[in-house]
Amino acid sequence: MADAIVSVFLEKLLNTLAEEGLYVTKFREQFEKLQTELQLMQCFLKDADRLKRKNDTINKVLAVLRELIYEAEDILADCQLQSRDDALFSNGCLTCISPPILHFKHQNGKRIKEIIGEITQIKQNIQSLLGGTLLFQPNAINGKDQMPRWSSQVYDHTMVFGLEADTKKIKDWLFEAAREGKQEILAIGVVGMGGLGKTTISQKVYNEKEIDDHFDRRMWVSVSQTFTEEQIMRSMLRNLGDASVGDDANELLKKINQYLLGKRYLIVMDDVWGEDVAWWGRISQGLPKGNGSCVIITTRNERVSRKMGVKETRIHRPKFLNKDYSWLLFQKIAFAASEGQCIYPDLEDVGKEIVDKCEGLPLAIKAVGGMMLCKASYYHEWRRIADHFRDELAENDDSVMASLQLSYDELPPYLKSCFLSFSLYPDDCVITKQQVVHWWIGEGFVPLRSGRSSTDAGEDCFSGLINRCLIEVVDKTYNGTILTCKMHDMVRELVIKIAKDDTFSVTNNTNCRHSGITNNMDRKQLTANPKLRGLVSTTKSGEVNKIESSTAKKLSEFRYLRVLDVSKSIFELPISSLLFHIGSLHHLTYLSLSNTHPLIELPASLEKLTNLQILDLSYCQNLRTLPHNLITLRKLKVLDVSNCGSLECLPKGLGRLSNLETRLRILGLHLTHADEVEENEVNAMANLHDLENLSISCFDSHGSDLTSKLDKLYPPQQLYELSLKFYPGKMSPAWLNPIALPLLKYLSISSGNLANVNQNFWGYNNIVWKIQGLMLESLSDLELDWPMLQEAMQSLRIVNVSWCPELVSFPIDDVGFRGGEIFSLQIFKIPYFSFHFSFVFTQKKRDSSREREMDPDSVKSTLSNLAFGNVMAAAARDYQKELLAQEKAQSSTANEEVDLDELMDDPELEKLHADRIAALKKEAEKREALKRQGHGDYREITEGDFLGEVTGSETVVCHFYHKEFYRCKIMDKHLKALAPKHMDTKFIKLDAENAPFFVTKLAVKTLPCVIIFRKGVAVDRLVGFQDLGAKDDFAMRTLEVVLIKKGIISEKKNEDDEDDVYDESRRRTVRSSVNHDSDSD
Repeated sequence: MADAIVSVFLEKLLNTLAEEGLYVTKFREQFEKLQTELQLMQCFLKDADRLKRKNDTINKVLAVLRELIYEAEDILADCQLQSRDDALFSNGCLTCISPPILHFKHQNGKRIKEIIGEITQIKQNIQSLLGGTLLFQPNAINGKDQMPRWSSQVYDHTMVFGLEADTKKIKDWLFEAAREGKQEILAIGVVGMGGLGKTTISQKVYNEKEIDDHFDRRMWVSVSQTFTEEQIMRSMLRNLGDASVGDDANELLKKINQYLLGKRYLIVMDDVWGEDVAWWGRISQGLPKGNGSCVIITTRNERVSRKMGVKETRIHRPKFLNKDYSWLLFQKIAFAASEGQCIYPDLEDVGKEIVDKCEGLPLAIKAVGGMMLCKASYYHEWRRIADHFRDELAENDDSVMASLQLSYDELPPYLKSCFLSFSLYPDDCVITKQQVVHWWIGEGFVPLRSGRSSTDAGEDCFSGLINRCLIEVVDKTYNGTILTCKMHDMVRELVIKIAKDDTFSVTNNTNCRHSGITNNMDRKQLTANPKLRGLVSTTKSGEVNKIESSTAKKLSEFRYLRVLDVSKSIFELPISSLLFHIGSLHHLTYLSLSNTHPLIELPASLEKLTNLQILDLSYCQNLRTLPHNLITLRKLKVLDVSNCGSLECLPKGLGRLSNLETRLRILGLHLTHADEVEENEVNAMANLHDLENLSISCFDSHGSDLTSKLDKLYPPQQLYELSLKFYPGKMSPAWLNPIALPLLKYLSISSGNLANVNQNFWGYNNIVWKIQGLMLESLSDLELDWPMLQEAMQSLRIVNVSWCPELVSFPIDDVGFRGGEIFSLQIFKIPYFSFHFSFVFTQKKRDSSREREMDPDSVKSTLSNLAFGNVMAAAARDYQKELLAQEKAQSSTANEEVDLDELMDDPELEKLHADRIAALKKEAEKREALKRQGHGDYREITEGDFLGEVTGSETVVCHFYHKEFYRCKIMDKHLKALAPKHMDTKFIKLDAENAPFFVTKLAVKTLPCVIIFRKGVAVDRLVGFQDLGAKDDFAMRTLEVVLIKKGIISEKKNEDDEDDVYDESRRRTVRSSVNHDSDSD
């Protein structure tokens, strides 16, 4: 990575020379000579990584060069710092002749000359080794055309080819386990070499809706090479929605058993290495058996799968992709710009030659495909890559590692350093994009071009690695924004090897420049390395670092530290006192204290960090104020104070920081009362001309005035993304329309009371939305017509809908429950939709019922003119009208034949009337009796009342809660609303803190815990929010649907439905464009 180090240094040198600081100017001649020598070497350095593997002498020369560049960069940083200090504290010319300054000038001037001499000698040695002269090539360092502006993925990384038979085979085994009703856990093995697609096949099976519906619980566990049994169990619990932080290790298996008891579950143990699988024997012994539960084990070692209980008949061995599938996969990636088709005839033969060398291994094909995506579409360039690939295979017969090595060699210099940063993270670690991007910016890995912000440039580097298939996407938002990523274990093997060779990060080397902060880090080894430039928290998801005070005090002793990230850490003492001397880290550019505890205030010495560019304080819940001296940090670009619940205000004058990139591009508002927004403030947002992303949450809001106040809060017209959470009104705000928000691309609405949209929402005079992504979640009353929505949002590409039971016209299965997602929509062409034109309407009479099925051929003539969605709606409406017309005609005929006087005297009719009156009276008496038993209200009981309450009613829902727990308050809110609606079931709550006997007896381990009783026996339970979407903002209807499915309450019909008359407004399979009112829950 010598070319990467030189590239970063030259970038910094050019910027520093432009600043013309005092001491930089004094050494300008030496620095410019050093610049020239390095520029002459850059052409050679482009191939240095490939050459050093073949020539040990070159390898040693490059190691010396690397250390010299690091030292020169430190001198350059010291010169900048000294220049700044002199400008601040100068008392005239006497400063220039003070002994410390004279010593600084002499020592550094002398050392720069020595470095230049040594680099000149290295250049001459390289020339003699290569037998030629190194010539200066400006294009090699310009770099302006080397950095594609990728803000996102350019192709679908989840696509697979040729795996249909593999997934079907495993799915059949999973379903067969339930049919046979075996009392053991069925073990299935997926066995094969690295890069063959074992994990891909398992993920495809795991994520299929059929599998999601078939199993009550699913758990995906990545088994690292250095795992512990406790880590495995904690990972299983996190899959079940339980963070398990603070739980005793001995109780973990009992908790897992409690979650899975009576459930059918699927566990995937991914990438198991070691043959010592005694840990699995102990875990499986404690799991519930039967119900068709299964475990899938992926491993490279067949003996591992057998030791974990997999029989020969249940081992699947994936095969290599054939030539056709291999070429198809390669095309989809390498030619993503031309929709996955090779449109260059001269590249097809050489492209197939490259693919053949991958030997049908998907990982190798993806790696070379991602590499070729970034290359120019010229034959000579592709020929060069093919020849290098052949040379790599001659030295390494592993086509996967050869393809990965080639991909690294072909990376632009600025991406090599970014890539090596992943060597610090443990295997199977899920890594946040924001952390690595901030790290790259802090160390200067990211080149800045064309006046772009450093954050945007960092995002482009991240996308560059994603599109080269060197890192994999894990989580992203509904609109495609990537949040987290991980690295394939074979790619990680390569990155660790390269990082070790180049002393980027080595655990046992005091010359390495980067180290990860973990619970098991060696403090002595850490403090023995004075050359550290980056210290980064690399803990896994759901885990925290516990940092001793002695270690924390040492953090401020690394003189040349550029990056310090102690996020997700717990300190023995207040962190402000531990970081008292942080001001001595004069070169620090990135400081992250995100999610640290206990952080009450920032250290006063923070003002001395004059080079600080990024300060991340997110999720510091106890932080109340920011120091006023924050406004003196002139280089600060990013200040993240998101989710700091106790933060009261920002320091006055913060806007004077001209470099700050947070020009209120992102704004989050949490409003609960109307008086939180003054009348003279309602138009304030319209003046935020840089605002791009707005989020408004009204969780736990009070009073009806808030809705009218929100209606006046007009966002700026340039808004790009909008999120509404817990909106209290039934009608959408008037400003939510395509005229007021003409540039809006992404809209998310979740939870709340929204039932209908304002008429302005549909546009006016052919003005339609430009929205590309739409998410609707937990909106139990919302009614929208799918064809009408398509007409208003003609640019729609992504739709994500869940827990919206009234959106039945949307072409998404189970839209009222977990729902799903639709991709690549087009208003007149929807290639990914598969509609089945078969609607069944049942007409119920007193003595008969009949079903009719619509003929698909009856709508063929309409298909040529309308979108599929419109056809479905039109066909359904036409057929429905036909049925209603026939029914009306039959009813009219019958009425003409009946004598009304005879009907009035009909004794059968009188008897029916009397029976109806008696039934109503009985129902009223039943309701009164239930009220006397405590039904209809959500009540708190004591431990002494518990047995009498749960045995005194047929069905009881009891919430074990803690008064300080936020999620318990959310559960209280929804149960209180359900109690009067479902009189047949008793709803009560019990303070777990004051009921130790029943908490122990019923094994209540996690709160909130809702236990369901039938005839005094606990038959089921809801633990946490796992069954409710695993998030806090679920709707009341979501909880209601879950309880209905568990059989503890029944679905309530409208009064108009009591006689089972078909209600068009609520039961149509496809809705018309007419809006209907609905009662709120």
